[in-house]
Amino acid sequence: MSFRMFGIGVTDAIAGEQTEGVVTEVKTCWWLKVNTKPVRRSAIDGALFPHIIHFIYSVSGQTYKGKRYVNWNKRCPVKDERITVHYERENPEKYAVII
Repeated sequence: MSFRMFGIGVTDAIAGEQTEGVVTEVKTCWWLKVNTKPVRRSAIDGALFPHIIHFIYSVSGQTYKGKRYVNWNKRCPVKDERITVHYERENPEKYAVII
C-alpha cells in the first residue's frame, strides 16, 4: 500500500494549485489503539485512535474524491469541515492534504 493513496508524499501536488475540499466522512481506526497512560482502569482508558477522513474537492467543474490518514496525535477534522487540498495542475486526481 502506498501513502500516496492517502494524500501523503505527493510533493508535486503541494507545489501545484490548491482548492477547498469538504470532509464527507470520518472513520476511526479502532484496530490501531495507542495507549497514553501507563496504568488504565478500562480497555479504552487513555486510548487514542488515528482516523481516516474522506473528502471531496472540485477542480474546473470536475469533482474528485480523496482520503487522508490522520495520526492519533493530530486534531482530526470533522464531517462538513472545510480543508485545503493541494493538487497537481496537470493531473488534479493527485492530491495532498496537510493536517
